[in-house]
Amino acid sequence: MNFRVHSISLALSLYTTSAVSAASNGAWNCEQSQSGEWTCLNQTPASGAPPQPQVIKTQPAPPATAQQAKPAPTEVKPEVVPVRQAEPKPVETEPAPIPQVAQPVPAVPPEREKVKVVEKAVSEAQKLRVKVNEPQKPAAEPVQAKSQTASSGTVPGWTCKTGDDKSGWNCNLVGADPKGEARPVSEVETELAATYWLTPTFSYQQERSFQTLRGEFDRDPWQNCSTWGSKKRKIKATSQEARDAATTDVTADFSEVYDGEVLNFAGNVDLTRADQHLIADKASYDTVAETLDAQGNVLYSEDQLALFSETASLSLGKDEARLRKALFVVPEAPFRGSADVVYRDSKSLSRYNEAAFTSCSPGNQDWIMHASRVKINRESGQGSAKNAWLEFKGVPVLYTPYISFPTDSRRLSGLLAPTWGTTQRNGFDASAPFYWNIAPNFDDIITLRYMSKRGEQIRNKFRYLTETSQGTFSAEFLPYDEIADKTRYSGSWQNKTIFTPNLSSTLNLNYVSDKTYFNDLNNALGFQDTRFLPSTAYLNYGISDFVFAAGIQHYQAVDKTITDAAMPYNVLPRINLNYSHVFEDLPISVAMDNQYSYFSHDVLVNAQRYNLAPAVALPIESDAGFLIPRLTGQYTQYQLSNQTNLGQASSVSRFLPIFSLDTGLTFEKELNFAGSPYIHTLEPRLFYLYIPRKDQSNIPIFDTSFLDTNFYSLFRENRFSGFDRIQDANQVTLAITSRYVDSTTGLEPLKVNLGQILYFQNRSVDLDYLTNNTKASASNTSNFIGELSGQLSRNWSYSTGLQWDPEYNRFARGQAMLKYRKPTNELLSLGYRYRRNPNDFVSNAQVSDPTLTINQTDVSFRLPLFGEWYGLGRWQYSLTFDKTTESFIGIEKENCCWRFRVIGRRYINAANNITVLNDPSTKPETAFFVQLELKGLSSFGDSVDTFLNTNLYGYRKASFFE
Repeated sequence: MNFRVHSISLALSLYTTSAVSAASNGAWNCEQSQSGEWTCLNQTPASGAPPQPQVIKTQPAPPATAQQAKPAPTEVKPEVVPVRQAEPKPVETEPAPIPQVAQPVPAVPPEREKVKVVEKAVSEAQKLRVKVNEPQKPAAEPVQAKSQTASSGTVPGWTCKTGDDKSGWNCNLVGADPKGEARPVSEVETELAATYWLTPTFSYQQERSFQTLRGEFDRDPWQNCSTWGSKKRKIKATSQEARDAATTDVTADFSEVYDGEVLNFAGNVDLTRADQHLIADKASYDTVAETLDAQGNVLYSEDQLALFSETASLSLGKDEARLRKALFVVPEAPFRGSADVVYRDSKSLSRYNEAAFTSCSPGNQDWIMHASRVKINRESGQGSAKNAWLEFKGVPVLYTPYISFPTDSRRLSGLLAPTWGTTQRNGFDASAPFYWNIAPNFDDIITLRYMSKRGEQIRNKFRYLTETSQGTFSAEFLPYDEIADKTRYSGSWQNKTIFTPNLSSTLNLNYVSDKTYFNDLNNALGFQDTRFLPSTAYLNYGISDFVFAAGIQHYQAVDKTITDAAMPYNVLPRINLNYSHVFEDLPISVAMDNQYSYFSHDVLVNAQRYNLAPAVALPIESDAGFLIPRLTGQYTQYQLSNQTNLGQASSVSRFLPIFSLDTGLTFEKELNFAGSPYIHTLEPRLFYLYIPRKDQSNIPIFDTSFLDTNFYSLFRENRFSGFDRIQDANQVTLAITSRYVDSTTGLEPLKVNLGQILYFQNRSVDLDYLTNNTKASASNTSNFIGELSGQLSRNWSYSTGLQWDPEYNRFARGQAMLKYRKPTNELLSLGYRYRRNPNDFVSNAQVSDPTLTINQTDVSFRLPLFGEWYGLGRWQYSLTFDKTTESFIGIEKENCCWRFRVIGRRYINAANNITVLNDPSTKPETAFFVQLELKGLSSFGDSVDTFLNTNLYGYRKASFFE
């Protein structure tokens, strides 16, 4: 838990060193106007000679009555005004020289007979304008009758409403001005106390003071605070140079100087310099002792902090300060809090007595962290607190006699927030992580995990960072699994090293003790969704137009249904050397893709494969269209070993020329539809491909498979991945794209893609290996593909796609999705997906195999229910197997300072495996999770952001914005 109190000490240092620096950094030059107002300019004389002290004589007092004739100070007791009011600013002009006019000297008390202003030469001149209002006798305000107040039906005092940009605040006074005096509390004010079980930490008057501090910033710190995960505005502090160059304006009811050393201001003291603002009833600055004392409703604000205190005592020479009954607001966090006493012992060390803080906006005290003593050491980046306790909804929920925490980005060893949940497979599942800060570039997270059905597990995650490398080593160990009756473990190592700007390496090694490790031991919020666990290691080098990469790939099965023969090949190693260059003065580009791979398998045939693919293209491109002819020579050589078939050759080679011609045009037209301007485009495209037919049935399949079919696959040179199969082709693709773009909003409400391949010959190359009866496709056309998509508004969009099989006169694929999304993570997605089994017919005779057909619906949402409550969930249903493969439902409440989640999940583990879904004994599992996140402090329970980011379409977790 991070108390974030360091932000206060950081801002206090700025306050103590610069809020009143204008008081001693220049000489004084004063002039009194006819109205009795003094205007002083402390500016070092141009000559550099030390200025001479001058005696300032005040104007004679107005005629007095007999009772008022005796000399007496006319200083007016300042009024206590808790809410800052606008003060007139002095005119930004240089004062004229003081005229040498004799003036009568009024009778003054003996201690004030000699009032001097002593000019002091300083190294750097700075302006200080002081506007002094002559003391006036307060006028008695008439007191309205109680009957008038009662008849009005309103509470006496000030009532303010926000006006427009020109008029500002709209305030009305009912009855006599309370002037900060105590008054009866209205029923509205008691609502704050009524919503808490215990007495609220911050009183109603303190909440009003927080509102005042909140208004000191040019932007509300809690604006859009419910979107806590969004990227926060960085507040840049005004530089000291800018403050030194700015003019300091001081307005007060009374000002005096004693012996040129002590400056006193009294009555509505208002100091402004650059971003700094200080308000107080009284302020005194001693230029010799370098101390400042401010008393009575002291308010100080700047870019990164706002403070309110009863008194403030600052020692500028010793970098010491003391504030009593202080309230503070840190806008960047945002945070607010209070402390009975704030001590600043040095630039780096500060102490707080009876401190409390929260990230909740003023008026909301849902959670508050308390501590009787807090220490902040900015030099070491550490803080500590005694008798710290957490209050939620007025109820104490957590206590610790002592806690230490980091005050900045530097890490500190200690306990992290625990997580917990319950699953049907593991029972109650709880984890307690401990963070160990080994060194500035090394750390470790040790997690103890308890599963009520399986036992205890230990996890370790070690991170390192060096000048050239960064990486993570993770390991898990379960000494004895009570269900599986065995020891289980896993390990992982990720590393990235940059040796030189051109040379780097990546490493991703993974291992588990058994095939069902992830299905059994992974948290139900994020189990393994693949059938193979990959491990890779690569060395990369790039310079100019050359790219070199060498590495290995290894796979481990994490699905118990996978046999040894079904395992993918290990590649030990794979070497790529690619070259690509575009000539600037000629419309020509050349490329060379070269690869060497060694395939290793325990059961199947092994091989070394060499592939060379030089290519040349003549691209001609403009805004109106393009024409790109391309010629590629594909040569592949195999050296086979450990042959599994009799008579299989040990060496196989293949060479194929590949020619393609890609061309397209773009037409645009402006039109007006329903009173709105649009741009309509037509983009026809033609793609011709020729590859001669060659028998490849004697080449084993190592890393090749069918590529997915969509609109953009119509323009590929090969419908297979890898190099083990190169399709035979004599075909042309006809396609067109049309768009409607709103010229006003930039939205694309309609986009249509249509395309189809026309075959001039049958296709004979497929994925069969060493078979005499090679399947051939005799259709003259490919599936007709149509896609329709668009943006209905900023929040609504849709996408649909269909593939029509003209050979069998039926739909081969289809999908449709309607999406709603707002930046506040309000989401709705309605989807349907259909894909017929691509291998469900042989020799033009259909063979029904429904288990290979995908036919499913998918609905997900996160929508507001009422108030701050949201509902979220997903339901994925397989029509093929008549089963719910994935579902969860939950509620979530989120406001400015906390978020609460409850999620229940029902799912089929390894639902991507057809064998599992088709097994009648497969039963769905259930899980239940609770999470409470106190924003800016910590999170309790199981983190579900990563799960929602994967399983809730369009959801973005907090780190996505940071």
